[in-house]
Amino acid sequence: MEIHLTNYKNLTILRDDLIEGGSKMRFIHKLLEPNKKGYIYCSMGYGAFQVALSVWCKQNNKKCVIFTPDKKLLDKNTLKLYENGADVKLIKYGYTSVLNKRAKDFNINNDYQILHFGANCEIAIHSISDIMKQIIEKLGYEPKNIYCAVGSGTLLSGILKGTKKSIIHGIIIGKKFNIEHERIKLYKYPKPFSYESKLNIPFNSNKNYDRKVLEIALKNNIPKSFFWNVN
Repeated sequence: MEIHLTNYKNLTILRDDLIEGGSKMRFIHKLLEPNKKGYIYCSMGYGAFQVALSVWCKQNNKKCVIFTPDKKLLDKNTLKLYENGADVKLIKYGYTSVLNKRAKDFNINNDYQILHFGANCEIAIHSISDIMKQIIEKLGYEPKNIYCAVGSGTLLSGILKGTKKSIIHGIIIGKKFNIEHERIKLYKYPKPFSYESKLNIPFNSNKNYDRKVLEIALKNNIPKSFFWNVN
């Protein structure tokens, strides 16, 4: 897939919002066993991986089954699943352990592949690393500062692997996360995931996720910084 870069104020931005399904569409096919009837994913409702999976399944005529909590007000990304033809299983008392149990029970005949949360695996991390190296080659330099959102930590780990000197600013959106490395600086966004960023920008960026990272990157105002816009 083509690498689309945009300059905005002090940032160079990877515009993966231009890809249907976002950044994970760049490597999701590498995670999937082709002989399976379809794929199962457990989501708390707001993540981007479920959307990428539903888009890929729609494009490749595969079943996409998502187990997610039954909420009074469904998340925007859950609604996208319906648009993409996914089989959405709304589970009462949808804690992670309950979702995983329901998914295993559903897949009793092993017709489906159950995927890890956030695609957090070495294949995904290595793929992101390769993409980061391609970005550096296109830029002609390695950015001194890179900003990214942190959910499962897959993107952060891939960027770290694909760089040698960059300081990586990871903004934690939602659940707790921790990793220690001399080139990583972690920040916890002060408001809950449900809060939508009010930042006004001239391109698409998820108000619950990436746009919150942009707030911090623009406030820091470090010249020639890089931001990975997931979707």
